[in-house]
Amino acid sequence: MTDEAMVDVVMPQMGVSVTEGVVARWLVSVGDQVTNDQLVCEISTDKTDAEILAPADGIIVEIVVLEGDSVEVGNPVARMALGNVAETFEVASVSTAPEPISRAQARPDDPPSGRLDSGESRAKSDHTSSRLATSRKSTSQPEGRSVSAMLSGATIDADGAADAALDRPSMDGRPLSSPLAQRRASERNIDLRTVKGTGRRGRICVHDVLSASRGSEMTSARLRSNDAIHGGGDVPLGYEDVPFQVVATSPHRRAISEHMLRSRQTSAHMTTEVDVDMFQVAKVRDLMNGTRNATGQGRISYLSFIAKAAVSALGEFPDMNATFQHERVLLWDEVNLGIAVDTPAGLIVPVIRHAEGLTVEQIADGIAQVAERARARKLVPDDLRAGTFTISNPGSLGAVSAPAIINQPQVAILGIPVIVKRLWVVSSPEGAEAVAIRPILRLAVTFDHRAIDGAYATRYAVAVKQHLEEWSLRDYT
Repeated sequence: MTDEAMVDVVMPQMGVSVTEGVVARWLVSVGDQVTNDQLVCEISTDKTDAEILAPADGIIVEIVVLEGDSVEVGNPVARMALGNVAETFEVASVSTAPEPISRAQARPDDPPSGRLDSGESRAKSDHTSSRLATSRKSTSQPEGRSVSAMLSGATIDADGAADAALDRPSMDGRPLSSPLAQRRASERNIDLRTVKGTGRRGRICVHDVLSASRGSEMTSARLRSNDAIHGGGDVPLGYEDVPFQVVATSPHRRAISEHMLRSRQTSAHMTTEVDVDMFQVAKVRDLMNGTRNATGQGRISYLSFIAKAAVSALGEFPDMNATFQHERVLLWDEVNLGIAVDTPAGLIVPVIRHAEGLTVEQIADGIAQVAERARARKLVPDDLRAGTFTISNPGSLGAVSAPAIINQPQVAILGIPVIVKRLWVVSSPEGAEAVAIRPILRLAVTFDHRAIDGAYATRYAVAVKQHLEEWSLRDYT
């Protein structure tokens, strides 16, 4: 098999700030025939649980990353041979009647996946093994023998082969660990023998190394303080007699945790808030929804109006639509609007591209579409890529305050709490003042104080307020 006939199935880019993901589940095995765009595995990142598709028609010949292990963006999770099985492979068995190969006889350098010798891959298994050889042609077999023909009667046991590989001691005496975990441990000068593995059969994964790294960076005083609080045990000090249950965090939740912590450690968070009278928007919204209902279209929420106002104000305050890199600032020429969506799997932030050119109704339709795909776990990498400004909407759940954590590498995020009816002082065109009951929204703009001054961020918040309070029917577009 030539390199030209092989292709990598790679970890896709799932957003600017995503550098790696965790393989959550494999849906194919070595030797499986797959078609272009067929789902092969599921990936968890701090953005979403996503799917990786086959890049072409072919056969899976090697699984590079096991379930529970991390993989960096752009790196392969599997390898496949192009084309149909019978047309693609020219293979030969090592003999016409090979002897079974047991775990004890397996060579130390046999891979856990790819070319599998089944034999006694599980205890008491006495099936005959066939070896898949793609590196050379055998003179004892006719050319063009297909993989399916070669594998006829053989037992391919990926789980057993993986267990056999994990049973073998490492050549250098290190604990079993993924390649990425080994690199991270080397970069941080961490002895893998001091790391507790949480992967299959105690295998050390990259998140185990990262957890150990964070722990090693604590000062001695911090460690002593932690021991005093937690009593050096598995529960906080004073909670020893309180019953509890242990629930393992999902890879997606661990990724979110790391991203949120990284954002807090990277940006200097500051929040400014303004109260907005939504009376005028409410009138326009009722008129628009009346028209849409008559034509069978879905209703427009307040979120769409707020998003349109926020995007319009970004044109007046471009520093809010940027990425800060210490020695330079990238001012983005388009607004790619991230919308935080609450899903059963956790928080996901899909992106609506080129939002600066969209009407309120187009933004409403865009939000509905990406939210539906997010909750159905049908997002693709482009749905999560290149966001420049984000809106968080905890008000949909009843929150009365909405400061948020900045979505890296952006410099600001707009938080929308619930709209509350309050007593409000209003002025007539003649200047007379009166007290009325109005729908009031307290917008929260959280910004990176490294890149943006408080006065600039506040002016932006006031501009959003003015766009909303001065809305008219001509502002449909």
